[in-house]
Amino acid sequence: MTALVRLVHPDVLSSTHPELAKANAEALAYVQGTLDGVQKSKTLPGAKVMRLRFYVRDGARANGVREVPFTLRTTGGDCRNVVARDLGSLFASVGIARSFSWAEMDWSTTRSEEEVEEENRRRREYKETSRSSAHDEGDEEVPQAYRQPMPGNPSTREQPMDIHRAMKEMDTAFEAIAACAWLTEADAERKRIVQFEVIPHIVNQGWVLKGPTLEAIWRGERDERVLIDGLDGGSALAILAVLKHAKNLERMYGAPPK
Repeated sequence: MTALVRLVHPDVLSSTHPELAKANAEALAYVQGTLDGVQKSKTLPGAKVMRLRFYVRDGARANGVREVPFTLRTTGGDCRNVVARDLGSLFASVGIARSFSWAEMDWSTTRSEEEVEEENRRRREYKETSRSSAHDEGDEEVPQAYRQPMPGNPSTREQPMDIHRAMKEMDTAFEAIAACAWLTEADAERKRIVQFEVIPHIVNQGWVLKGPTLEAIWRGERDERVLIDGLDGGSALAILAVLKHAKNLERMYGAPPK
């Protein structure tokens, strides 16, 4: 981080580009605050997808400055690999040759007994809900993705949660959602199950899967920034998982039929 601080410290641009220096100060404060939380306070970072911008000196540019967009993703759990990859990408973008690495004890986060019990309770609830039907008899058949999502998104709760594990457990469901774009009339029952059972089940867990967002993916939208705009970190990861499967299916079968 020392090399990054030298490049983007506000003092570097303060005399010539004060507004860009201020932007660097804010972005650097966010990154450093995230790292300090892990390294010093021993707290897990919240679930967020934060898009930042740094500005570095570049003599090849007309104004002498180059903009470096940067996305820092945290999941609310142990996301050391995700953060390291994101920071490594930033280092490469600003011209730092070495990669980012954590110290051995950086993620030795301790939790209280109450926090451990709370996480275990959520896992039990998730398993019980998975065994139950997400679509009760007599309910009006309206996809839950088009309704107001239920409160309690696991990615925004104050207590830590293993979002990576939840994402892994639901990966098959995300693939099924992505595959809807390629289903034909002969697959109407499969599509109905995804829309009226799979999606409602995921939304009932607190994830935000908006109907217009899923329909945009089915129509061929592939811009991550458009799809995850306004979402919390956990829900953004869910949409990105659906998008990943859509891209894989597109490579195998071509663009979704109109």
